[in-house]
Amino acid sequence: MSPFICVLKRAWPKLRPWLPFVAAGALLYFMVAAVNPTSLAEAARGFNPIYLAPLAGSYLLYLAFRSARWHLLMKPLQAPNSWTDSLLLFAAAQSAVMVPAGQFLLPVLQKSQHGTLIRRSAATVLVQEIIFAILVLPAALPGILGYEVGGWLLLAAAVISVGSGALILHEGVANICLFIIHHLPLVSHHGPHLRDLRNHIVLVVNTREAVLGSVFDLLAIAAAGTGFYIALVGIGQAHIGWVGAIGTYAIGNAAATVTALPGGLGANEDASVGVLSHLGLAPGPAAAATLIFRAVTLLLGTALGWLVLLLCRQRFKMHTSLALLLAAAAKGSQEAHSEQPLLTTPP
Repeated sequence: MSPFICVLKRAWPKLRPWLPFVAAGALLYFMVAAVNPTSLAEAARGFNPIYLAPLAGSYLLYLAFRSARWHLLMKPLQAPNSWTDSLLLFAAAQSAVMVPAGQFLLPVLQKSQHGTLIRRSAATVLVQEIIFAILVLPAALPGILGYEVGGWLLLAAAVISVGSGALILHEGVANICLFIIHHLPLVSHHGPHLRDLRNHIVLVVNTREAVLGSVFDLLAIAAAGTGFYIALVGIGQAHIGWVGAIGTYAIGNAAATVTALPGGLGANEDASVGVLSHLGLAPGPAAAATLIFRAVTLLLGTALGWLVLLLCRQRFKMHTSLALLLAAAAKGSQEAHSEQPLLTTPP
């Protein structure tokens, strides 16, 4: 074995967590280079800062609707959450929005405060993400009419989202997949845990709360799409309309689903700029509106999450450092399988 291969094998565990961010950076660089940095900067300077407040408000509404949706999904598990608990827990989980598998911070925090097994509340997170990804697909249709690239992207997102739902919910297909996993040497030990997780998902999704709570998903999509429209208004490029803005937002989410990059970073922006250009916006303003919307939502969500974590440590019964908390979230599925007490230790 060559020295280079030996060095690479030793360095791989440290390099692997950074690969999604390298890919996201490359996609962002590609977008900025394609639209011309000068035109992007000029369009961004023309943004009216008075629109930052309503843009932030639309994102806070988005979070409130999604937290309400998650609260309803926790009902079948008989979790003792109040509406305030669910709102604060969901807000705190946004601190890990840029961490791979960061969505698992929510069940980690739920276990810390209320003792709910991670593999049980992880089922609610997976159900919420799958249903949201499916419901956002029709909203993308106004943005892809006559746009071949967007159509293929939407098809890929539909295959992943709908396929994931069918894979989990269809008994026969799920049994075949679990049988294959059980006979694969490196992952066979995960089989019983995955079956247990799948059973919890079926329990959650086959409830009235899972169906009726979809209204909150639709409201969240409308709120986020409105935020995108506000960003377009702020740079004087609102002629694509509210429906076009929602379609653009939805296509960006579809790209995030396909690539599975943390926060959809890079892929979301590239897809959104492509749709806006297809709808008639110049590349510079299209990129400026997209980056302003994404910067406000990602930074606001992350900052709000950290603020809630810091202010609610006692409420969440956190007896560990915030760094270890995020590390536990990053281990996501492993935590869901092992239920090891990585989060809380006696004070």
